[in-house]
Amino acid sequence: MLLAISFDKRRGGYSVVNHLSEGVDIEMTSGAMKYAVEVKSTEGSLVSLGNKDITGLRKKAADGYVPAIAVLRLHLSENWVIANSSNFSRFQPGDYTPVRLSQDSIPELELLAKEYFEPAVVGLRNDVLSPPGGAPLDFLAKVLVREESA
Repeated sequence: MLLAISFDKRRGGYSVVNHLSEGVDIEMTSGAMKYAVEVKSTEGSLVSLGNKDITGLRKKAADGYVPAIAVLRLHLSENWVIANSSNFSRFQPGDYTPVRLSQDSIPELELLAKEYFEPAVVGLRNDVLSPPGGAPLDFLAKVLVREESA
């Protein structure tokens, strides 16, 4: 959700839809550019892409979206790797290292994530830790809706 907020109209300039349960995690559009992003994080050295992930990305690619995989290693000084996964012969269900995914990077999205993700985390930290109403994901969803309509 915080990555989606990092790309919203106020920050990264995209119209963003965040999905919590089905299909790809994030849909982003700006003019003719359309991205469908599967988001993963890891404390280790690998992220797993399942059948559901690949199927969701393929469906969005058929609808004209650039399919992408965003990965963050949860370590100090790590940045998001955002990979173009449109070559489905190279992206099958399985485990991938961020280094492997970086070979197909989308630099313009990685730069936006680098610029806006940390400030979004810092700016929303207190409300996420003690959200009004008690539900962090509900609070973040409201932030995204509010910023999309501004």
